[in-house]
Amino acid sequence: MSPSSLESMMGRRILLLSPHADDVAYSIGGIVARLSMRADLRLMTIFGYSGWALPQASCEKSADAISAEREREDRAYCARRWIDYDLLSCPDSFMMGYDKATELSLAATDDPRTEDVVNLIRNAVACRVPQVVLAPCGLGGHVDHQIVRIAADALHHIEVLYYEDVPYSSSLPLPELERQLAVQGLTPAMTADIEVVLESKCEDMWGYRSQTSASTISEMLLHAGRVGTGTARYAERLWRRLN
Repeated sequence: MSPSSLESMMGRRILLLSPHADDVAYSIGGIVARLSMRADLRLMTIFGYSGWALPQASCEKSADAISAEREREDRAYCARRWIDYDLLSCPDSFMMGYDKATELSLAATDDPRTEDVVNLIRNAVACRVPQVVLAPCGLGGHVDHQIVRIAADALHHIEVLYYEDVPYSSSLPLPELERQLAVQGLTPAMTADIEVVLESKCEDMWGYRSQTSASTISEMLLHAGRVGTGTARYAERLWRRLN
């Protein structure tokens, strides 16, 4: 049975699957902040080899330099939140030569990385033996997120909950977002109040200096505000498989 509240996740071994360095902090940074030091958290970044950074942050740096900077940002985030850290240095869509349109439209089944990356994730999960895995829904269609979603869908005999990918989630009308996830066989698992940790979530996002802009923060706030409830103005949601 999937946990139905954030409190039910406390004290558990939780593996956070992050396609890129920043996805967990962006998408479920509030949940992570609330669980910090109350659960056994481990973050695993999958596509750790990247040449993409904000123009003002890259300064024509090499892919090795940018990848190292992104790893430092990731490690600093995990240190602040008392999270164990793993990095799989799989090449991301940028290193595959995909442009923005291609990375958001290419099906994971057509990507030559998919089988190997799915196997890497499956073996890593088997070694870590988590009680709960948090993985991206794959909203927005980014091929790297799709690949991690496929790997998560293949996990059995383990709790798998799915988070709404920020910033991609904010670009979809809420009814369309919920329709897409329902069609994919997902159902709401929980809505977590993040208002009390919202400021610290923003600070954690800014820690990813090579990736974060004011518009990213605005997109996160937009989505967190519209999924809030009567008792929580800002929230994050998790989904689970129907079967």
